[in-house]
This record gives sequence, C-alpha cells and structure tokens, in this order.
Amino acid sequence: MLLKGIGMIAADTSRTIYYLDGLIKERMFPEFVLVLINKDEQLLPGQENSKSENKLIGLLEFNNIPYKISEDKNINSNEVVQLIGSRHESIFIFSGFGGVLLREDILSTGKKFLHIHGGYLPDFKGSTTNYFSLIHENTIGASSIFLTKDIDCGPVLLRKKFSPPQDRTEIDHISDSEARVNVLIETLKKYINDGMFSFELERNTGGETYYIIHPVLKHIAILGK
Repeated sequence: MLLKGIGMIAADTSRTIYYLDGLIKERMFPEFVLVLINKDEQLLPGQENSKSENKLIGLLEFNNIPYKISEDKNINSNEVVQLIGSRHESIFIFSGFGGVLLREDILSTGKKFLHIHGGYLPDFKGSTTNYFSLIHENTIGASSIFLTKDIDCGPVLLRKKFSPPQDRTEIDHISDSEARVNVLIETLKKYINDGMFSFELERNTGGETYYIIHPVLKHIAILGK
C-alpha cells in the first residue's frame, strides 16, 4: 500500500533500517524518502557502523521506493528545508540522526513531522529515556508524536510500554528500535483505518525531561533489578 501524502526523512542509522524493514514487511511504502548520509569518518548518534548507507539504499531500490540523497546531512540546512518545503507530501516520518532537533525554518514549511520518541510520554521526555524508565519502573516505551519546537512536547498519537528486553546491552540499536517501529506501524494502521490521525493525548504536558544518561546509571539499567 502506498502511503499517499506521506514521505520519510531517513538518516543512515540502524533505527532507519528498522523503520524501513517494518514498513516494507507491512507493505506500507512512503511516497518519497529523503536520505541523509553521513560522509564523515566519525559515526553520528544512531549509527552502529558505516555500512548502514548501503543497506538503506538497497532497501529503497529493491522495493522501488523513490528517494533522493541530500548532499547535506544537516536536517536544518537550507538545502534540506527547501527540498522538504517543495515536496507535495504533507507528512514526513522523521528518522534523523540521534540528538538532532528540528529548528524553526523546517518546522515552518507547513509539513508535519511524525516522530517516534523512545520513551513513554509525557513521563519520560528527552534523551536515553528508556534507560531511565528501566531504572524507575522496569519497562521501556515508545510514543508517536508530531514534532514541535519544544522537546518531546508535541501531541501524542499513540504510546505503549514494553517489557524489558532479555539482552539489555542491545537497547540502543535493537530493543529501542523494535519498540519504536511497533508504535510507528500501529500509528499508521490506525491512520489508514480511520482516514485521519487522532490523538491519545493532545496536551503533552508535565513529565520529566532527561539528559544523556551517565555511564554508571546506564550500567545499572543494563544490569537490571
């Protein structure tokens, strides 16, 4: 099924691979994908290795999904803003490099950016939140939102909690991505069935905003109770 009016912004990360794999398995194909590739030697947040670019492009070409590669990996660059603004798709699934925030220019293009946050909102906002939720309540979570200028404060379409993974050392590139793609697919299925996006939580207020977890706390989360 072609997701009419829905495109995707896809950085070459392990999470993007999970998103595309999940969409393809469900026969849900975005109309267009803008690929952001990191040409630097140093890996960016969300990248497990430097080979994700090849797999990402391979998935798109094998499944005949139209795509364009941006010469600038910065989601907020003039090139990317102009390209997104010129597209006819009104909604873009956002899968950028970790820790990158959308700034005013791209948020003002008139597009909506569907983001799957790795945490149960509004309780766990910010960065590396699934480690904090493991410490607090022994769960991980994911929530679909439309992005706003405020961190993880957009209206929530769908949110779910999941049992802790058996191998907690694989949270960053596997368990977190699996939880997110689960929520992404369920959000899109609900949209297809209803013919519109509806919100589970329109006022996404309160909660705690976390920052990149300290290595000692991360180790405690991985060890479990």
